[in-house]
Order: sequence, then structure tokens, then C-alpha cells
Amino acid sequence: MKRPPFTFKRLQKQLRIYFLERTDLLAGILLVIAAGLTLEVLAAGVDHAVERLIDGQCIEAGNWWFIGICLVLVILLSLLIWLGQHVFRSLRVRYWIDSEMLPKPYLVIFVSRQKLMKNLSDIPENGPMQIPGATLNRKDLLGDAALIADTQKPQWPWEMVLRGIAPHMQSLRRIYLVGSRDSQDPGGEGTGTFAQSEMLRRFLAPYLAAAGMAATPSGAASVIVPWKEPVDFESFEDVHETLECIRNELTEELAEEAGLCVDITGGQKPTSAAAGLFTVNKDVVVQYVQTNHPKKAQMYDVRLLEWPRKVD
Repeated sequence: MKRPPFTFKRLQKQLRIYFLERTDLLAGILLVIAAGLTLEVLAAGVDHAVERLIDGQCIEAGNWWFIGICLVLVILLSLLIWLGQHVFRSLRVRYWIDSEMLPKPYLVIFVSRQKLMKNLSDIPENGPMQIPGATLNRKDLLGDAALIADTQKPQWPWEMVLRGIAPHMQSLRRIYLVGSRDSQDPGGEGTGTFAQSEMLRRFLAPYLAAAGMAATPSGAASVIVPWKEPVDFESFEDVHETLECIRNELTEELAEEAGLCVDITGGQKPTSAAAGLFTVNKDVVVQYVQTNHPKKAQMYDVRLLEWPRKVD
């Protein structure tokens, strides 16, 4: 995988991750420095005592106390360093989660299958859209999401897509729509959502145009990118490789790190597990839109700080 380019902003972020957030690591470094300085002082004290012995002079009692205290300090500091490395870290897993709602310019959405719209022609390219019991103006993401929630029973999955995009609108530059691979159920009907990615793109375009991201919905549609191939939502490896490809594509295109958010509201349970693990310890956050009230989009930046060396 191609690594993001090294920038001053990236250096600041790495220093924050490795030192300010990992106080145990900072304490370990300080212990090593203290142990080294104490060892240096101990060596100087022993050298002084040996020189006096060679010269036939008496060694003062205070010098013996100085050497003894330095020796004890070196042993204690070494034990603390050893315990921190080999005992403390093997007893627990520590992690850090930031749930601050920061908008991200790049968003990945796993397309959930919907049955309300059957064909692409059922979704007008521009303007309002009729759904059973309501009319969506396709200008206000959260307003239409609330209208869908009030009129559609059971819940229409694309309501969560609107809610998931809304927090990122002020900085949004691209949305990747990832659809699932077709499989055949016993009735013979395809169950994948890859074909519905284009329908979702058409459904979302007017909202982006209304937000000023383009003059027309057709222009805004360039921001919405259906992923080029279907993904097996039941395959951990397939989902992980797809996210790697998207991240690599952004890394090659941009001059700095991409602010990527992966929304795991859609898809299936293996999809969520693979996507959630993919975001750990990366410049990638994971998002989930609550399906129950208050239906807010929750974003998490998760990093493991320490973990057991051996698994029982």
C-alpha cells in the first residue's frame, strides 16, 4: 500500500498520537533517559573511587553512599522499564476513541437494498420525487429524512443515507457508493445492490446541487462515485480490499492525507466488522447512523494504544 506523503501536518498528528495521547509511552521514554543519566553518574562515582584506591587514598563514606544510592536507582528504574514493557502491556488492551462530530471530505457508503424504487426511471433526475404518502423536495437532507421516517413503514434504508451525509455537507468533496455482489435467492431474484448504486447516485444528486456543490444535479453527480465493481458483503477480505483500494486511490490523487469516513450503517454484519477494523489506527474514521431515535450519525476515530503480546 502506498503511504501518505510526509507533511508537517502529518508530523504534528503523529507526535500527538504517539506522545500526548500515549502518556505511558512518554513516561517510558523519560524512565529510559533517567536510567541512562543515573547510570552515567554511577559510572563517574565508581571511576572516582577506583582512582582514589589506585592512588592509595581513603574513599569517603559519602562516596560509598553516593555509589550505593545510584546503584539502587539504576536497578529500580530498570525494573520499572522492564515491567512496563513485559507485564503491564500484557495485562490489558487500551484504546482511544474520539467521537467528536467533525465533517470529512470523503465518505464511503455501503448501499443497502431498497424496494421502494424499482427502476432508475422511477427517480426523476431533478426536482421533487413522489414516494408513497409524501413528496420529497430533495433540497434538505434532514428534512426529507424526517419526512421518510414519518411516512414509510417499514423503515426505508435510504433515510439513513441522507442522515449519514448531512454532517459532512460543509466540506464534502466525494461520496463513494459501494454495492454488493448479486447472489441468487431460492426465488431466483437477485439480492445484490450494485445495480442500485446508480439509482442512489441519481437520488442524491439534487441534494448536492441544492447545497451549492454544482449548478445542476448532473454536475453534482460527478461528486457521487458508484464503485466500479460489486463487493461481496459477506467476505471480510473483499470488503477490506475494497476500502484499501479507495484509500490508495485518494492517496495517489491528493497532496496530503485524505479525511476519509466509512459509514457502516448499510451492508451486512461482516461488512461492518471488516470496515470497522479497517479504520483502526488509520487516518480513517468509522460512522454509524442510529436506526432508533434520535437517529444521529455517530463518528469514531479508534486507535489501539497497547495490546497483549501473547493471546491466551
